[in-house]
Amino acid sequence: MHNTQTIRHRMTRAALALTLATGLGAAAQAQDPQVPNAGIRVPVDQVAFAPFPAPGVLSVALYGGVGTGQPTAMTSLLDPATYEALPHTHEHGYWAMVVKGRMQHWELSEPDRGPDLLPGSYWFQPGGVPHAEDCLGPEICQVFVVFDEAADFTPVQ
Repeated sequence: MHNTQTIRHRMTRAALALTLATGLGAAAQAQDPQVPNAGIRVPVDQVAFAPFPAPGVLSVALYGGVGTGQPTAMTSLLDPATYEALPHTHEHGYWAMVVKGRMQHWELSEPDRGPDLLPGSYWFQPGGVPHAEDCLGPEICQVFVVFDEAADFTPVQ
């Protein structure tokens, strides 16, 4: 279990990463080696989304990245036409926030898939716990994810 101070710290880091994702606050993390020395602005039509290890998902890392061994902030697009809810796990926990669409997120041990998560909804997923998410459509879902530690993705059978 996480104590309240740890949860607040992680929520603060997640909020700070979200601020960085929107182009604000880069100076606040200038000491972080992953933060560039100059400002960056990338218009949405120039964002280089790439295939993610799960079918129907495109992602872009704002820093770090899956498999880099570094803390990671990323945003992913889930296309309900091609996305498959793929049970998986991560070594470390992460924070996620729905930016667009209608999603569900659940741990495999739960009796159901939980509530619909609309834009502004968020969750914390502890590391090592098998889980899945689904984009309920009809529009593409977008989720913003922050791993305080290394990001990985391991499908479970």
